[in-house]
Amino acid sequence: SKQWYQRRVAITAGEYQLEMERSLRLVNIDYQQVGFYQSTYLNTHCDRNFLENVFVYLEEMKEAIAVIYDPLKTKLGNLNIRAFKLSLPAFRLYREEKDFTATMLKDNSLTFENLFKEIPVMVKNSALTNVLLCEIDRIQESTACLTLPTSSYLEKSMQMLLSGLDEVNQDLQKINLHQRNVYKQQQQLLQNVQKRKIENAQREKDGLNPLPEEDFSKQFKPPPPLGRLEPLLSSNRIAAHCEMIEEHVRNGIGKLYLADSFMS
Repeated sequence: SKQWYQRRVAITAGEYQLEMERSLRLVNIDYQQVGFYQSTYLNTHCDRNFLENVFVYLEEMKEAIAVIYDPLKTKLGNLNIRAFKLSLPAFRLYREEKDFTATMLKDNSLTFENLFKEIPVMVKNSALTNVLLCEIDRIQESTACLTLPTSSYLEKSMQMLLSGLDEVNQDLQKINLHQRNVYKQQQQLLQNVQKRKIENAQREKDGLNPLPEEDFSKQFKPPPPLGRLEPLLSSNRIAAHCEMIEEHVRNGIGKLYLADSFMS
C-alpha cells in the first residue's frame, strides 16, 4: 500500500543517512549533522517541500541550514554553493499556521525577499589541495576568460522564469475570482437587508408589526481566505531566476562586445 511504501522509503533514507555518517567518521571527516544538502536545477529548490524540510530541521536545531548546490551553473565554471535557513518571522508564522494569508503576511511584514535568510558560504581547501590546483593551473592553458556565455543556459533560465510568471498569473486569476465572489456575496447581503427595510416600512403603513431584524450575515458565510504561501514561493523563485540571468549576462556582455569587434 501507499503508507507501507512511504514508511519503507523513510526507513531506507534513515539507514542511508546513518551509513553515510559512519563512513564519514571512519575517514576523520566531521559527521555532525547541521542541516541537509540538496542539489537543485536553476534554483528550483524553493517549494513547499523545501520549506517544510528547513522548518523541521530548525525545530530540532536552531543552527540548522540547507546547503544548495547547482551542478548546471557549476559546469559553466562557477562553483555554485549557497546556504539558506528560514527567517525568524517565517519560522514563527509557519509554526502557527502551515498556510499563510494576506493578513498574516502583512502583520508579520513577510515578503518573498525575507522569507529565507541566506548564509554566507566560504570554501576552504587544505594546503595540499591548493598546491594541486596551482599545479594544474600552471600546466593547463587557461581560456576561461575567453569563453563566451552559452545561450543554452540563458534559454533554460528564461524558460524557468516564464514558467514562474505563468504560476503567478494563475494565482492572480484565483485572487480576482475570490474577490469577485466576496463582492457578490456582500451585494446579496445588502440586497436582503434593504428588502427587509422596505418590507417593514410597508408593514408600518398597513398598521402591522414590523418583522424582526435578522442577522443575514449568518446566512452568507464568507469564502475562506486564499493561501498565499505558494505565490510567495513562486515570487521567490522568480527573483532568483532574475538574479541568475542578470549575473550571467553581466559577466558575458563584455566578452560578446569583444568577440563582435574581432569578427567585424
